[in-house]
Amino acid sequence: MNRSRPGASLAELIVVIVLLAIVGSATLGVVIHQERFYRAQASAIDSRAAVRDAASVLESELRPLTPADGDLYSIAPSAIEFRATLAQSAICTISASRNAVTIPPERLASGAPLTWIGTQPEAGDTLLVLASDTTLGGSWRRHVLTSAPSSTGACPVTSGLTTTPAESSAALTLALSPPLDSTIEPGALLRIVRRARYELYRASDSRWYLGYLDCLATRATPCNVVQPVSGPFAPGGIQLSYLGANGAPAVDRWHVARIDLVAVAERRVTPDTLDSLATTIALRN
Repeated sequence: MNRSRPGASLAELIVVIVLLAIVGSATLGVVIHQERFYRAQASAIDSRAAVRDAASVLESELRPLTPADGDLYSIAPSAIEFRATLAQSAICTISASRNAVTIPPERLASGAPLTWIGTQPEAGDTLLVLASDTTLGGSWRRHVLTSAPSSTGACPVTSGLTTTPAESSAALTLALSPPLDSTIEPGALLRIVRRARYELYRASDSRWYLGYLDCLATRATPCNVVQPVSGPFAPGGIQLSYLGANGAPAVDRWHVARIDLVAVAERRVTPDTLDSLATTIALRN
């Protein structure tokens, strides 16, 4: 005998719907809370990375500077102009006219890092050559590159700066003006530098970033457009303090012995929460 099964009553359906709504609401709340948590964590990681990046970049660029030699052009609380090193090496040979030198290639079989090129030099960049005799007092002699480095010329094995014919033929030639002083000899150290600037600036997205630009007089537009290096930062989030050898504020850019940096990054998800880093950059003096 077939009997029909009774269906759920209206009251039972309402109870089930209410229970499902409660469970669904609780689950959704947990998901939203978790999403907010992970977004806040990601924001914290990004902001901490921003202040670390700013400190790392400024330390690596500014620590080798010698203010007494004119490596600082201008100093301000949220900006600094300085002599950025593009490349460094040692002289292999000097031409008879003394207006060209050769340097070893970047890669040597021995692994010795005699030549380092971070940014490709251009005509108009400054070439500094270290004159170490007693008459000139170990000063950097200033010259100008008259053309970009070329692969012509050679750095002979007899110079001691290369070890194989292949390395010798891979040398770079630097044309310069004015000619080298007669006291400068092969083996002298050289640096290629360019005027550069780090500054805290407000970008088109209305956020504040640490930006970088460099200037070269031979360009149609001498200074290029500032590019972001790290950020975003809080307004005024990059603060530079310039101190002399005695720990007091430096009287001018020539007497800066150290730079105190404070970087404050603003979190995107929780803008009322800030991450900061303070460090001291001791300059070469």
